[in-house]
Amino acid sequence: MQVKPNSIELMKIFSDPRRLQILHAALDEPITVKQLAIELNEQPSRLYYHVKKLEEADLLEVTETKQLGNLTEKYYQTVNMKDTLYRGSPQIQAEQPEVTLSLTYQLIQPALTLLEKSLEEIRKAKEQNIHHTSHLYQFDISSVSDRLTAQEWADSIPKIIQMIAKKDENTIPLPSRTFTEEEGKEQGTYQYVLLSYRLEDVEHVKNENTKKPPL
Repeated sequence: MQVKPNSIELMKIFSDPRRLQILHAALDEPITVKQLAIELNEQPSRLYYHVKKLEEADLLEVTETKQLGNLTEKYYQTVNMKDTLYRGSPQIQAEQPEVTLSLTYQLIQPALTLLEKSLEEIRKAKEQNIHHTSHLYQFDISSVSDRLTAQEWADSIPKIIQMIAKKDENTIPLPSRTFTEEEGKEQGTYQYVLLSYRLEDVEHVKNENTKKPPL
């Protein structure tokens, strides 16, 4: 298991829904841009730029090239994802704090957008005597708090990551923040906020919001 610092450029990639979809689509087996376009319901011309950026970031690689008449078709596969954990580096982030904060907000905002859209549609449905008992999109914002020592809190973060990312805790050592003995024993009340959402729902709402109203 490799642990790499999450550079600003990588932060930009990991906060871009379309690039994340490409990486996951190409994770298990090689895929062409045309095949990506079909899977993501997108025009191939709108994906070439993203694929190039992912290749430059060493997150996609060409595994095979086929000649089809006058055309060269490339097969891409995701690399440095399954065996790599990217951790934010305060030293790197401190060089561009405004960009770091903007990209962090970019990760959080989609869940809030889905919440707002879901509540709006539930309210409209209620006016027509239609009652929904759950949200209309796949997202979740959950929170829990606990009284922990600083070291207990730090040790809990890798465990949460391992569970979500399906990492094998017996074979993949994930680092946690360390403290001095005195700092590690200091207790505090820690708030955990787990935020998740389906990228396809984010894309759907985005497309709905950009549709032009009928004349």
